[in-house]
Amino acid sequence: MQIRKERKDSIEHRRIILQKAQLLFTEYGVDSVTMHQIAKSAGIGQGTLYRRYAHKGELCQDLMKESCDHLCDEILQYLDNNQQQPAKERLTTLLEIFLNFIESHSHWLVSIQAPTCEGRQTLMYQSPLYSFMHNTISQLFNEVEPKVNGAVADGAFRADTLIASINPELYLFMRHERGYSKEEIKNNLIQLYLDPLFL
Repeated sequence: MQIRKERKDSIEHRRIILQKAQLLFTEYGVDSVTMHQIAKSAGIGQGTLYRRYAHKGELCQDLMKESCDHLCDEILQYLDNNQQQPAKERLTTLLEIFLNFIESHSHWLVSIQAPTCEGRQTLMYQSPLYSFMHNTISQLFNEVEPKVNGAVADGAFRADTLIASINPELYLFMRHERGYSKEEIKNNLIQLYLDPLFL
């Protein structure tokens, strides 16, 4: 009985922490909020907070979990329903879905990668979302098996470079500083990464 109570308390702590952190991040910005402020706002000790989240990056990642799960489900459903479509069309649609996700969640995604976010490289490159996107894009590139100078191209490398090109921070820079629309970014990425494979 005691075990169940602790489990219930743990779930409630997580809910309160995420709720208070989201309010603070929205009002003051992720960089301006400290772990001390989050713990105080949630009515818990800093030790309790740090046992669950080592730093703000992990907190941001947890806040994004549900949205990331929805993104992965949307992509899997699309790919499952369109197995007979040409690889270029599936890659193009996958790219469009991912750009829509970045457009909608750029604030949180940039916060996870911010220089002030501890463990940012681990959070990004070892995250379930990055792994999912990389594996999915790699498989589609490998399905095409394009020849480059007589050798089969490396789908994993292509996937990493494509994802790097739509890094949320760079995406926002291109949108707001360079003045590109989401559609223009998508079309340029297709021209750069996909069109040469399907000539």
